[in-house]
Amino acid sequence: MDLRKILDTAPEPAIVDAQTMGVSGDTSGDYWLPAPMCLYQKELSEQIVSLHYSDILKYFETKDFNQDVVLHSMQTMCLNSEFVATHPYLLIDHFVPKSLITKDIPGHLAETSGKFSVLRDLIALVQDYDTDTAIFCRPGRTMDLLEALLLGNRVNIKRYDGQSIKTKQKPKKFSCTCHLFPSAEKDLVNKGLDAKGHFDMLLCLDPTVDTNAEHVQHVLKYHRPRRGQGSTTPIVRLTTINSIDHCELFFGKKATRASKEYLTSVTAAVVVLRDVVGTLPPDLRPIYSQNLRYLIEWLEDPNISWPLPDVYPIKTYTPMDVERSLLTEVRYNQTDDNLQVGFQSGKKRGRKPNSAGLKGEDLISYYMSKRLKNDYSTNPLKQKMGQLTGIAIKNDSGSVNYHLSGGLLTHRLIQLITGAYDDLEGQSSELEHFQDMESIQLNHLETLTKDYNDIRRQLEEATNSIQTNERESREFLSSSEKEHENIEIITKEIESLLKTLKSRDSDSALLAEVLIETIDVQEEIEREKRLTISRETEYKYMEEEIIRADSSISTTAKQKEDMVKEIELLQRQVESGLKEGIINSQNTDERIKSITILLDEEKESVKKLEQQLSDVTDQLAKINPTGTRSANFGNRGKQRGHYNN
Repeated sequence: MDLRKILDTAPEPAIVDAQTMGVSGDTSGDYWLPAPMCLYQKELSEQIVSLHYSDILKYFETKDFNQDVVLHSMQTMCLNSEFVATHPYLLIDHFVPKSLITKDIPGHLAETSGKFSVLRDLIALVQDYDTDTAIFCRPGRTMDLLEALLLGNRVNIKRYDGQSIKTKQKPKKFSCTCHLFPSAEKDLVNKGLDAKGHFDMLLCLDPTVDTNAEHVQHVLKYHRPRRGQGSTTPIVRLTTINSIDHCELFFGKKATRASKEYLTSVTAAVVVLRDVVGTLPPDLRPIYSQNLRYLIEWLEDPNISWPLPDVYPIKTYTPMDVERSLLTEVRYNQTDDNLQVGFQSGKKRGRKPNSAGLKGEDLISYYMSKRLKNDYSTNPLKQKMGQLTGIAIKNDSGSVNYHLSGGLLTHRLIQLITGAYDDLEGQSSELEHFQDMESIQLNHLETLTKDYNDIRRQLEEATNSIQTNERESREFLSSSEKEHENIEIITKEIESLLKTLKSRDSDSALLAEVLIETIDVQEEIEREKRLTISRETEYKYMEEEIIRADSSISTTAKQKEDMVKEIELLQRQVESGLKEGIINSQNTDERIKSITILLDEEKESVKKLEQQLSDVTDQLAKINPTGTRSANFGNRGKQRGHYNN
């Protein structure tokens, strides 16, 4: 016993036995390997849920929302949570190092992701064996980060999607080879697999891997026997515990991924379990603190049972649980794993549990300790619903009114109260409307009652008449049948009498023939009488029709005469009108001619006047202005002498 080594190094935590751990002895070949989360991943998970706070409430508490928008928001939240559960750099790309091939990158990637840390420890156990390990993950950045992590292990890397991050590398030959396959590859069957033999293990890095797909089955059965033991490759699913990976793995066995039930169960579990996301149970922590060396026995012989417990079941949470979780503050500490801190710390532990991990830190005040535990008097979580809202309920844990027994005033309760008030207001308005319409409805009721009574009376009368007619028809039918029977009897008697009469002698036979002919003649006479009566009826009808036609012809002739007289009168009026029009037109023509002659005469006179005016104008223009007065006086003397003469 090396006491110096025992005293100078941190003690290794003891691993509990398989029965205490809950190992079921599963040998199905499809196992899960839970992984923790680092503090950064937990905080990102909380932030993702907080960003979708309003859409989560709409999805779980109401029905009047835009279906496409809210469903897309829930799917986006789940996708981002998957990215963070695998590695934060898949979502927060501005923290991704510029170069992924430096020596410190594998350690850095393992520090920032619990799943990558578990994968590094698992590959470190496998790298010493001559094996081929298949790893399926999302194509693109996920495969780049996975290749960068594997560069820190002594393994050969063969990538079947995209371009390797380290293009210029020296050829190295290690015993272990890791084959990186994309989960969405469809043409993998047609491509060649560069493997020495069958694959010893298949690792699923994220929940996008469908092990029932054709390309995955091709890898599982590659170079393996068709039947018997070892016919398929064992599958190990790296699953972040209490995260969306865990939820999808558990609920994926109960419902299809495209169903609403699956989305509701996964989303509710992601929201409610975010305070314990990535936190391993105490029974599994010693295994991870020893870098998964506990799995060496299974890695050497995969045919034995899986040494870890089966998938931990997850409760199906209600909308009340989701809202309670959203109203609860979630905080994470770097020293969340107190058991691991206790084993890794070199200080002595005191009497109080976990005191070694808390020494050297600042003492938390009484108020802060109570606040972190939400242990204060005004916290709604510490009060009953009846005390908080004043609503008295008989049973606080009733399943029907679960929203009243949550111990806090929730959005669901406020919505139900608002809906109750709206329903009460609507019912009150309907009641007032019914009261206003009562008199009108009473009048309608009286009218309908009266109509109903009338219809009922008419129905009774019609029923009685139908019954009477049926009774009379039955009587007529019975009487007609009796008459018909009597006629048949009489006919038979007559026939028998005639036969008897014919059989006596020749005179009797002759007499019988005469009787038969007489009967035929009587029938012909009756037939002729009937024909005569019908013809007389037709004759009377034709006489009436002829009389009616004669009257209509006389009426039409009289109308024709009246129409002829009217036409002649109208023709005379038209002719007189034409004559008067001709006379008027002649008079008008004469007047036009006389007016035209007068206009011509007036035009001639106007022309003469214009000519005289032009002559006078010319004479005035020829007169000398200096001799105007003498000329005028001389002209006056001449004019006087002329007048005197």
